[in-house]
Amino acid sequence: MELWLIGGAAVLLTTASAPITRRALVRFDIVDRPNARSSHVNPTPRGGGIACALGVASAIAVAAALGEPVPWPVVGAALAMAVVGFLDDRLTVGAAPRLAAQVATGAMAGLSLGGWTGAAVGAAAMPVVVNVVNFMDGINGITALTMLVWGATALLVGAVHGGPELAVIGAATAGAALGFLPWNAPHARLFLGDVGSYLFGALAAGGVLLAATGQAPVSLILAPLMIFGADTAVTLVKRAIRRAPLTVAHREHTYQRLVHLRRWAHAPVALWAGSASALITVAWATLNTIGSCIATTCTLLIYLMSDRILHNRKRNSHGRELADAA
Repeated sequence: MELWLIGGAAVLLTTASAPITRRALVRFDIVDRPNARSSHVNPTPRGGGIACALGVASAIAVAAALGEPVPWPVVGAALAMAVVGFLDDRLTVGAAPRLAAQVATGAMAGLSLGGWTGAAVGAAAMPVVVNVVNFMDGINGITALTMLVWGATALLVGAVHGGPELAVIGAATAGAALGFLPWNAPHARLFLGDVGSYLFGALAAGGVLLAATGQAPVSLILAPLMIFGADTAVTLVKRAIRRAPLTVAHREHTYQRLVHLRRWAHAPVALWAGSASALITVAWATLNTIGSCIATTCTLLIYLMSDRILHNRKRNSHGRELADAA
């Protein structure tokens, strides 16, 4: 399989189309302006995921030209979700229509890949994964890095386990994420916007569907998403307990607390999340089930508690300074 050509096409077109996309977004005033809940301080064009969608489309075109098997239901679902995300970026679509579109798109993709069982899996996986990625796309680089890890994992797992369609999706995802990264980190000239987070979320959900239909172990395809999933789940549970609105923007995710309360720059927080995702993935690829579960649990706990750990270290350091001064 010429996976390097497929991924390379995604890298090149994503990178090449990013400046054109940026100019168009500024021209039509699709710009994210900072507010009290923002993690950025400068107005930044929102919708850079359009460049990623073009990169994915080019990768799929190359794959088809090379005669590689293309999972068209997954590609169609991802591009459909990108359109929904773009409409939300431009017009602000209500939560109910967005959820309905996610469920319907996932069900149709799943039906094409795995019959009625696949439809049920797709109807559940698509909204969950798309919204998890969307919720976590709040600082520079975090989504591009995590989706780079996910894409590389899907590529390798698909190649090793005889899942060529999964490998193609992995190559396209990794290439688009890598091509977008310089435009989003360490200093953002473009935000993915909902068009980008929906695109990447749908590609990952499609990868889960392909794994569930027998192309790879599902655990390996879910592993790179566990940091995103755990951060989202814990945050939503905490807000639900307080009866806070679940769909209102906030700064309560672990990655947000590290930026806003602990004053970490975006880049190290994004690298921390991406590295933790990679560590969990390596654990599932190399250890038995018990070892993988232990490694995953430890990594998730350290990540989720990193804000508290840093706070306690700073407090203890300050206490020692006061004691020495006395």
